Amino acid sequence: MSIKLIKNELALADPDFRNDLIDNFSEIEKEINNLDSMNSGDQITKEELDEKLDELKNDFIKENEKLKERINRILLGIDVESVEIVVNSILKEKGVID
Repeated sequence: MSIKLIKNELALADPDFRNDLIDNFSEIEKEINNLDSMNSGDQITKEELDEKLDELKNDFIKENEKLKERINRILLGIDVESVEIVVNSILKEKGVID
């Protein structure tokens, strides 16, 4: 059994934020499928499963914090990458740049 998560169909304006989400979903997908392949022939112990889940939870918490910080910077208008995207979009719309 292989699990396929939707990840490339995310329609987000900020490409870096979108790529971060895709990377996160790809990593989750990989880990879920690793758990499944580990269980296909050998039995995984409860302790191993708990350890893996704790590791995934900690990784998720770290990535979630990074995304929250990024969202806050975007909302405050101080996220340089997002500001560049918006400014370039406006300049292209006004015909100042190609």
